Amino acid sequence: MNTIRSKLTFFFVACLAVMGAFAILYYTTVSDLELKLIAIEKFDDLRDNVLELRRYEKNLVYAKDPASFEKSGYFLTKVEIAFDNMATDIRRLVGEREFKKARDNLEQYKKVLQEVVLQLQRNEKNVDVATIRDLGKKLVDFTNNLIVLKRNRIQVVLKRIFMLPMIVIAGFIVSMALIYRLMLHDILQPLSRLRRATVKAMDGIFEPIDCDPGRNDEVSNLVAAFNRMSREIGTRQEQLLQSRKMASIGTFTSGIAHELNNPVNNISLIVESLIEGRDRMDAAERQRLYHDLMEQADRTSGIVRNLLDFSRQEKRRVEPASIEEILDKTARLLKNEMRLNKIKFEKQVRGSLPEIMIDKSSFQQVFLNLLVNAIQAMPDGGTITAVLAVDEDRNELRIDICDTGTGIPKEHLERIFDPFYTTKREGEGTGLGLSVTYGIIEQHGGRIEVRPRKTKGTCFSIHLPLGESHATVNS
Repeated sequence: MNTIRSKLTFFFVACLAVMGAFAILYYTTVSDLELKLIAIEKFDDLRDNVLELRRYEKNLVYAKDPASFEKSGYFLTKVEIAFDNMATDIRRLVGEREFKKARDNLEQYKKVLQEVVLQLQRNEKNVDVATIRDLGKKLVDFTNNLIVLKRNRIQVVLKRIFMLPMIVIAGFIVSMALIYRLMLHDILQPLSRLRRATVKAMDGIFEPIDCDPGRNDEVSNLVAAFNRMSREIGTRQEQLLQSRKMASIGTFTSGIAHELNNPVNNISLIVESLIEGRDRMDAAERQRLYHDLMEQADRTSGIVRNLLDFSRQEKRRVEPASIEEILDKTARLLKNEMRLNKIKFEKQVRGSLPEIMIDKSSFQQVFLNLLVNAIQAMPDGGTITAVLAVDEDRNELRIDICDTGTGIPKEHLERIFDPFYTTKREGEGTGLGLSVTYGIIEQHGGRIEVRPRKTKGTCFSIHLPLGESHATVNS
């Protein structure tokens, strides 16, 4: 019985079998009671006949009533017939020995009664009254004892009948307790843990559920499947983030190429000037050109370094970092893309911003996703405004990234962070960018909100907790 289905089936079959057995026992007991009630009625009739026989016996012996001769014989015959008809019941009640003893007593009584009748008919005076009275008393005592024994048996049966419903109720309670324990231990508790783990999974936190590896029931198999899924998603989450990064690179590849082309052309022109004017340049002018050459080389190296830092796949590392610096670094990656699309980037810093414990690479991905979305939402140009401030009341760092683009319809706002959900035309987006962004922020203990602007466009608000209580990131 490894599966819950087999256990429940066993319990229900067992309950049905027990209930069936109790029903049969109850029916048998009631039938037995009915037979005993019928038998005690017969025993009462037997005793009444014996008492009538004794009454006519007294009239016969003491009053010498001639009519009592016939009546005493009549009731004696009825007593004999009753004894014969109830022989089985009497044997079962008192045993074979007592039955034979009572039957012999009845025969002896009959014999003595016949002798007494003959003596009275001959008007004899020495009638054996003591013997017949003693035998008659034994008959009455025996019938009384039969009734007492039968009533005791009926009392036992009645107690059994009263106890059967109590036993059935107790058995039902025990069965329900066992079923409840099975449901609680094998179904409800694992499902509750599975529900909590599923809620965490919705927030991007994939934690395995403790389960007994030796169990092989349906819920345990479901939990094991969920754990396998969690491990698989945890393994592939970094791959998903990296693939999203690489997909985002395609958005600004042309801008990077143009950005690199400018310093390379400048380097080429400077080198050409140095070659052509090597004989007529003085030392000061040559030194200036060398300095310009180093600046352009540093500029080229910085562009390449930024691109490599963004595309490099590393294990997540939480460390103190400046969110403003990460935003500036991401904006520089997209600077040429914004310029080509006639988009102006504005940054507002309100107050002093503390460093917070985050994974810099992950948050560069967050800002890249939001800025790329903003660029794509403004095909005719516009303004991206980033506002960074500390919310003292909530002890949070708030980053608002707002655009003046086409905006997001209200009916799409509730699902904007769902995986693979996109409002773009087919082929223009995967629907993963905002989902990945949501997961990264949730893993840092923060939250992200979206709202339409009063004029036009959309505003995304990121809230990140301040303090050491949020210094770890689930990865």
